[in-house]
Amino acid sequence: MMTLERIVMNLVLPKQKIIYVLKEIYQSGLSKLECKIILLSLLMIQVLLGSPHKILAQTEKSSTSLKTESSLVEIRRAYREPSFLKQGSGLRWQGVFFGVGFRHLRFTLGNGTEVVSNQPDLNGIGFQIGLLQEKLTYEYERQVSIIDTGKTLSFQNDSGTRLESIQNTLLFSWYPRLMRDLQGQLGVGLQSSRTGFVGSGSSSGVHSETAIQLNLGGVYFATRNLMLSLRISQSWHLPLSRSESNPMLKNSQIQTLFLNYYYPL
Repeated sequence: MMTLERIVMNLVLPKQKIIYVLKEIYQSGLSKLECKIILLSLLMIQVLLGSPHKILAQTEKSSTSLKTESSLVEIRRAYREPSFLKQGSGLRWQGVFFGVGFRHLRFTLGNGTEVVSNQPDLNGIGFQIGLLQEKLTYEYERQVSIIDTGKTLSFQNDSGTRLESIQNTLLFSWYPRLMRDLQGQLGVGLQSSRTGFVGSGSSSGVHSETAIQLNLGGVYFATRNLMLSLRISQSWHLPLSRSESNPMLKNSQIQTLFLNYYYPL
């Protein structure tokens, strides 16, 4: 005959032994009321002891899954790079660019006269086009400058109130990388220029001259295709022949902000 102690010991048995326990209860000779009480007790213990463990296991699994997904997201952010750095030929920085520039001008004539213009919207415009390869660039720059001085200027037998100068320069520059989107700029170039007085009442010929140019500045990639370049260009006359020993444009200083379209290759 099965005692109550033996029945209680079997309450915590796995589910596969429930049939065996019920069979023993039936064969124990207990009254129907006692059997019903034992069965109800079994059901209550199963509900109280079985369900909480199942819910706790699900919570721990969900928490572990969230931690794993969070770790993956953090790893991707740590090594993520802008998409345009991964496209093209394999070089991180390679592309072509072109744009226009707005300037502050300072020209020194051969007789020592200085002509200054601080009105970027009234003194002409600059243009540049170039190829960027990692830290090196090859550029062509054209500066068209027209300065209305409001007074008569003279150089040798020439005179006028407006000075015009067209400078074409081939440049080789070094672009050291300072930050992810910011680079410095240091360049040297060979320049040819045509300078003279223009406008009514002027009497002047056009003086063709050669100069050497040095550049110093910085480049910032504001977006994937917008390249901002701020530079200071200093040019000095380079006498290649006796006819250029007394140049009209002795030296020039141009501060330019270029707005360039950049196309990565």
